[in-house]
Amino acid sequence: SVYLSAAQVAQQGPANVLLGRYGSAKSSLPAPEGMNYLAVQLKDGEHWRYTPPAGHSVGWLAVNTGQLDAGSPVGAGELVIFEESDRPIDIVAKGDTHFVLGSAVEHPHDLVTGYYSVHTSKAALIQGELEIDRIGALLREEGRL
Repeated sequence: SVYLSAAQVAQQGPANVLLGRYGSAKSSLPAPEGMNYLAVQLKDGEHWRYTPPAGHSVGWLAVNTGQLDAGSPVGAGELVIFEESDRPIDIVAKGDTHFVLGSAVEHPHDLVTGYYSVHTSKAALIQGELEIDRIGALLREEGRL
């Protein structure tokens, strides 16, 4: 784990840059290239535009407190995944609002999802699930599960 004080988190306008970079601000945490994760605070009625970096076509946001309009209303506890696009995202706060916003380059592989995990192929998913079953059986045999 890495713990940062508020003063150690880079800021650009109303956005704290948790991972990646935004404008001239860059996170001090190591992270894969092609991904941004921002914590944003807006006052009631405040407008903010997020312009994704070149190549970022995947975007999402989740509202912690308050409500906002990002083309449609989004309230506290809701997660929105935007249509694949590199266009700017316009946000207007409806009351004081805190939310996180992420953008990224599209993952270059198809993803296969299982009950517990995500893999890049059906074969890898099957192998992973078999390993989970094997470990579960071993733990039950040892009386630890």
